[in-house]
Amino acid sequence: MALRTLIDPIAEPLLSLRQVSGTQWTLRAAGVAGMTLALLGALPQGLLANVMTILFTLVVGVATLSQVLRPDTGVGVLGPLLVVVVLAFQPDLSLLRALAVGLALLLSHVGFALAATLPAHGRFEPSAWRLALRGLLPVFALIAVGAAVALAAAGTALGPWMVVPGVLGVIGLLVALMPRPR
Repeated sequence: MALRTLIDPIAEPLLSLRQVSGTQWTLRAAGVAGMTLALLGALPQGLLANVMTILFTLVVGVATLSQVLRPDTGVGVLGPLLVVVVLAFQPDLSLLRALAVGLALLLSHVGFALAATLPAHGRFEPSAWRLALRGLLPVFALIAVGAAVALAAAGTALGPWMVVPGVLGVIGLLVALMPRPR
């Protein structure tokens, strides 16, 4: 009887994974692949180079695993946040590597976001895939504009006063992207 009380809480979530559709597994696999690529890009010395990278890899791995089991969980924000923080503290970060890690994080986010909006047993019809890809076109346009601005401003030294327009720009972007009440 005591063994059953230990096994049942573990077996129930594992059995529920059998009901997950192929579309869901594809989306979740895309999320895992994107996070793995971002992790590899953020740690060029290797995932197991020292104690800090091992700890970092384990925390990101656990956060990604929790997001695979439940794509709509809030713990999934931890992985991308840690990757961005690690990139921010690297003195030898090239623009190309930052762009590659950003695109990998975008792939991860898109996979998990679409998996969170679809029921676990649901399937995407071809029209739904086209609609999702059409929704990504403005995102890619913003990435191109942001990359062009970053390249143009790369050699410019700006003063600390530029924090104010930057914060106003971020607030404007958040207001523009927030869902509107209907």
